[in-house]
Amino acid sequence: MLFYVQMRWNHEGRISLDELWEIEEREVEHAQETIDSGMVVGIWKVAAQKRVIAVVDVESIDELDRTALGRLPMREYLDFEVVWPLRDYRSFGEDVRKRYRV
Repeated sequence: MLFYVQMRWNHEGRISLDELWEIEEREVEHAQETIDSGMVVGIWKVAAQKRVIAVVDVESIDELDRTALGRLPMREYLDFEVVWPLRDYRSFGEDVRKRYRV
Protein backbone atom coordinates (compact mmCIF):
# COMPACT_ATOMS: atom_id res chain seq x y z
CA MET A 1 0.00 0.00 0.00
CA LEU A 2 1.22 3.46 -0.85
CA PHE A 3 0.99 6.26 1.70
CA TYR A 4 1.80 9.96 1.55
CA VAL A 5 3.35 10.96 4.88
CA GLN A 6 4.05 14.50 6.04
CA MET A 7 6.16 14.98 9.16
CA ARG A 8 7.28 18.06 11.08
CA TRP A 9 10.32 18.23 13.35
CA ASN A 10 9.24 18.89 16.94
CA HIS A 11 12.48 19.34 18.84
CA GLU A 12 12.44 22.94 20.10
CA GLY A 13 13.22 23.05 23.82
CA ARG A 14 13.60 19.27 23.93
CA ILE A 15 17.10 18.65 22.60
CA SER A 16 20.06 20.76 21.56
CA LEU A 17 20.83 21.51 17.93
CA ASP A 18 23.92 19.28 18.16
CA GLU A 19 21.77 16.40 19.45
CA LEU A 20 19.28 17.02 16.65
CA TRP A 21 21.99 16.72 14.01
CA GLU A 22 23.29 13.49 15.56
CA ILE A 23 19.82 11.91 15.48
CA GLU A 24 19.09 13.32 12.03
CA GLU A 25 22.31 11.78 10.74
CA ARG A 26 21.04 8.36 11.86
CA GLU A 27 17.70 9.19 10.23
CA VAL A 28 19.44 9.95 6.93
CA GLU A 29 21.17 6.55 7.05
CA HIS A 30 17.88 4.84 7.86
CA ALA A 31 16.15 6.67 5.01
CA GLN A 32 18.79 5.49 2.55
CA GLU A 33 18.30 1.88 3.70
CA THR A 34 14.53 2.13 3.21
CA ILE A 35 14.97 3.71 -0.22
CA ASP A 36 17.36 0.91 -1.19
CA SER A 37 14.86 -1.70 0.03
CA GLY A 38 11.98 -0.15 -1.94
CA MET A 39 9.96 0.72 1.15
CA VAL A 40 10.39 4.44 0.51
CA VAL A 41 9.39 5.50 -2.99
CA GLY A 42 10.62 9.05 -2.41
CA ILE A 43 11.47 11.36 0.45
CA TRP A 44 11.91 15.12 0.41
CA LYS A 45 12.95 17.81 2.88
CA VAL A 46 10.70 20.84 2.39
CA ALA A 47 12.90 23.88 1.76
CA ALA A 48 12.99 26.49 4.52
CA GLN A 49 10.73 24.41 6.78
CA LYS A 50 11.25 21.81 9.51
CA ARG A 51 9.18 19.38 7.48
CA VAL A 52 9.79 16.15 5.55
CA ILE A 53 7.40 14.42 3.17
CA ALA A 54 7.61 10.89 1.85
CA VAL A 55 5.76 8.36 -0.23
CA VAL A 56 6.15 4.92 1.30
CA ASP A 57 5.16 1.48 0.09
CA VAL A 58 4.30 -0.85 2.98
CA GLU A 59 2.20 -3.98 3.19
CA SER A 60 -0.29 -2.49 5.63
CA ILE A 61 -1.13 0.46 7.85
CA ASP A 62 0.10 -1.70 10.73
CA GLU A 63 3.56 -1.83 9.18
CA LEU A 64 3.54 1.94 8.68
CA ASP A 65 2.61 2.41 12.33
CA ARG A 66 5.39 0.07 13.48
CA THR A 67 7.92 1.97 11.42
CA ALA A 68 6.72 5.45 12.41
CA LEU A 69 6.51 4.74 16.12
CA GLY A 70 9.18 2.11 16.59
CA ARG A 71 11.90 2.18 13.95
CA LEU A 72 12.59 5.77 12.94
CA PRO A 73 15.57 7.32 14.72
CA MET A 74 13.68 10.67 14.83
CA ARG A 75 10.43 9.08 16.10
CA GLU A 76 10.47 11.07 19.37
CA TYR A 77 10.86 14.34 17.49
CA LEU A 78 8.47 13.94 14.56
CA ASP A 79 4.85 15.01 14.44
CA PHE A 80 3.00 13.13 11.73
CA GLU A 81 0.80 15.87 10.30
CA VAL A 82 -0.71 13.96 7.39
CA VAL A 83 -0.93 10.27 6.50
CA TRP A 84 -2.94 9.58 3.36
CA PRO A 85 -3.41 6.19 1.68
CA LEU A 86 -2.81 6.51 -2.05
CA ARG A 87 -4.66 4.61 -4.72
CA ASP A 88 -3.14 3.91 -8.11
CA TYR A 89 -4.96 6.13 -10.60
CA ARG A 90 -5.14 3.39 -13.25
CA SER A 91 -7.02 1.16 -10.83
CA PHE A 92 -9.37 4.03 -10.06
CA GLY A 93 -9.84 4.53 -13.81
CA GLU A 94 -10.91 0.91 -14.21
CA ASP A 95 -13.55 1.37 -11.51
CA VAL A 96 -14.75 4.54 -13.23
CA ARG A 97 -15.15 2.66 -16.52
CA LYS A 98 -17.15 -0.02 -14.72
CA ARG A 99 -19.04 2.62 -12.71
CA TYR A 100 -17.88 0.78 -9.59
CA ARG A 101 -19.83 -2.33 -10.57
CA VAL A 102 -18.30 -5.77 -10.60
